[in-house]
Amino acid sequence: MPITMNDLTISPEGVDMNSLLSDWSWAMPEPLRPVLLTAMGDAFAQGESGSVYFVDMVEGTINPVADDGASFQSLLSDKQFVTNYMFPSRIVQLRNAGKTLDSQQVYSHKQPLVLGGDDDTDNVETVDVSVHVSIHGQIHRQVKDLPDGASIDNIKIE
Repeated sequence: MPITMNDLTISPEGVDMNSLLSDWSWAMPEPLRPVLLTAMGDAFAQGESGSVYFVDMVEGTINPVADDGASFQSLLSDKQFVTNYMFPSRIVQLRNAGKTLDSQQVYSHKQPLVLGGDDDTDNVETVDVSVHVSIHGQIHRQVKDLPDGASIDNIKIE
């Protein structure tokens, strides 16, 4: 079964793209607006400068991937780029396990990896993209200054 870009992304229809990344403002190098949402729950966002960034929900980072929208569009045709950022084999694995996405949903770890969750199929569920992005932004903001392996006693989600 061939996998398409539609399988690797979700439609922004019905998603408040203007506020989606509000819980990530602490990590933004410049004001960002999402331009592409991946089925794995990450986002590509464009800044006022025109640069496009990858907002990584697992790592809690925002890194540049392209200088402008045209360069970003070219990257979407690069098989290695798509593999590295959109995880097609993982999506096939999750679908084969019976996990399919409804509108506005993404794959999300039940227990986030940064909080000790395992990266296995049993720890993945489908979640509303806005909830997923918000929760991960809040968690990563709260743990960003902790050393690796630190005990986390309390995480507050609003």
